[in-house]
Amino acid sequence: MPKQIEPSWRDGLRSVRAEDFESLKRLLHTVFWDGLVPKYPHCYTLENAANLRVVVENGEVVSHVGTIRRNAALFGCTVRVACLGGVATYEQHRGRGHATLLFEDNVEQCRQDGVDFMVVSGYRKMYHRSGCRYVGRDWHFAIRGEHADAFDDESVELVEATPADIETLAEIYRHEPVRWLRPPSDYENGMAGYVTNRPAEFLLVREHGVVRGYVIVVMPRGERDPGTISLAEYSGERRAVAGALGKILKRHDEANELGVHVMGSDGRMREMLQAGGLEGKPANSSGTVMIINFRQFMERMRPYFEERVGTKAAEGLVFLEKAEQMIFACGGDQVIAEGPGEAVQIIFGTLDGAEERLLAAGGRAGELLRQIFPLQGLWYGLNYM
Repeated sequence: MPKQIEPSWRDGLRSVRAEDFESLKRLLHTVFWDGLVPKYPHCYTLENAANLRVVVENGEVVSHVGTIRRNAALFGCTVRVACLGGVATYEQHRGRGHATLLFEDNVEQCRQDGVDFMVVSGYRKMYHRSGCRYVGRDWHFAIRGEHADAFDDESVELVEATPADIETLAEIYRHEPVRWLRPPSDYENGMAGYVTNRPAEFLLVREHGVVRGYVIVVMPRGERDPGTISLAEYSGERRAVAGALGKILKRHDEANELGVHVMGSDGRMREMLQAGGLEGKPANSSGTVMIINFRQFMERMRPYFEERVGTKAAEGLVFLEKAEQMIFACGGDQVIAEGPGEAVQIIFGTLDGAEERLLAAGGRAGELLRQIFPLQGLWYGLNYM
């Protein structure tokens, strides 16, 4: 008689397996929208199965929380980042703590994998309790029909990019000071699927026949924002990219607005848009952000700190953890974050200045932190989950 598989081997909280993929697909298509899984080939694949955590009951996936992991560059320093999403539980299985357990499990898995911080696609109370916060000091600009001519440089043209152009896109993106360190498959998957939950077009920006940059344009989401298209991502020479924005709006007759998210560190693009008569609105960086490995993250950023404040001052910064506290120390002075929520606000900054009280009370440590922070947060672009 064949050996029976123990229920505990099949069921419980674990990573998804090859035989679970159809069940996972049913869950995600039921909770979100039919057809989602094929549109995210960088997430829902066997290669990423270890990072897709599920609750299985009687052989059926009933709850899921997943991540993708990538390295990223922040001003020359390499860090490890997770993007978390796909949080889904069948209605009849809600209220039993599955999502909370899966979220906590993902955080622990990320900690063990050396992730420095996590970007979460949304806000829930359980995220907030764990230290996720809206952070960043970015900008959002809206280009409407009356502005299109101001951003339509006749020396610039748009050409649809194909998979044959992936290395060109990657080479342009590699010059960004804050960026994901992407495998080529991220571009391939973006072209084959959706970008930030929307169909997208990849366009090369050429000037006099020379590629100067690229843009990724995402289409309207339907009733949520009819007539609005957005740049999911842009890269390259800012003057050429800005000169293509009016062309993008004119290219889409159905659109009455083109949204452009500008990182706070991208002063050049902000200046170009303001020079064309636009006024930006303050905006957060992607999702909500949570610190996973505080001391490791700060040590990985130390070369950047040295660049900002000098070797001696940077060497004087000490990063400590005591229970829930995350401490930035310099000599006898300390800036004390009572938990990861306050720490992430100090590191990446906030629109309402929530971190100012802590910095003001930190003496010399607070003064140094004002010089090295806020760090620029990452923008999802192709790496949304």
